[in-house]
Amino acid sequence: MDYKYFLAVMKTGSLAAASARLHIAPSAISRQISLLEESIGVALFERRRRGMVLTAAGQALAEHALRVRLEEEAIVQSLRQNDYAQAHLIRVAATEGLARYFLPMVMAEFSNRTPLARFVLKVSSPNDCVDMVRNGEVDIGAIFSTAPVPDVEVNYSCRSPIFAVMQAQHPLATASKLSLNELQPYPIVMPGEELTQKQLFNHVCQMEKLVFNEVFTCNYSGVLHEFVRRTNAIALGASISHRSSLDHGLKIVPVRDSRLDRDLQILSMAKRVLPQSVSDFLKALIQDLKAA
Repeated sequence: MDYKYFLAVMKTGSLAAASARLHIAPSAISRQISLLEESIGVALFERRRRGMVLTAAGQALAEHALRVRLEEEAIVQSLRQNDYAQAHLIRVAATEGLARYFLPMVMAEFSNRTPLARFVLKVSSPNDCVDMVRNGEVDIGAIFSTAPVPDVEVNYSCRSPIFAVMQAQHPLATASKLSLNELQPYPIVMPGEELTQKQLFNHVCQMEKLVFNEVFTCNYSGVLHEFVRRTNAIALGASISHRSSLDHGLKIVPVRDSRLDRDLQILSMAKRVLPQSVSDFLKALIQDLKAA
């Protein structure tokens, strides 16, 4: 209910004074008071020659109306100052390669600068990440893509070359660049068929009539790297996904085949005005990607 007219008459004591305060005709205010009384079913004011005085029912309603108005003012003030939990919630969906190292690093740096920030990171396939962005389940999507993504806003996109990941002591670790033919003699570990990296790899191998010895398959790159660390097998992936590998005795070498390159894309819902906290994080994320 709108108690604006009721509270104005209560505070001023007359329709004329309430009219002067609200800049509304006394007849219009009187009509609103009558409608309120009709909806409740009791008289709220005693109409007197010198003004209007609250009835007992009116006094009871006044306490409630004042409390409601104060609560509304407090909520509006909180909204304007972003002083509520959801104002600082940033929901991100990402593919595993980006979620394993890069995104936690960016989120941690942002959190250090913005202590009120709260993150939710969902790790899923590229298609599921796009669906979550499109449906509003998350604010930002971070994926590797091989084709244009419809019905979302692409806030940033860049090419992401492929790298071979191997032991630092691997025979190929000293190479400056490698071809698929040079990788073929060694066992290889791969992600699942649902990931773009595997799809591109299969496509290029089919075109070149190359057959690899895939000794291990897993949809989590950390598991693949642990296998690589203990064998002479080779993994493939983007450098941004494997940056942490350098700290664990692994080496990354560029693969000389642009057909394996993908687009790293940062997505949001089309035509959506993002909350300030999400917009600030999006800018920080893109800035870090440009510097990577």
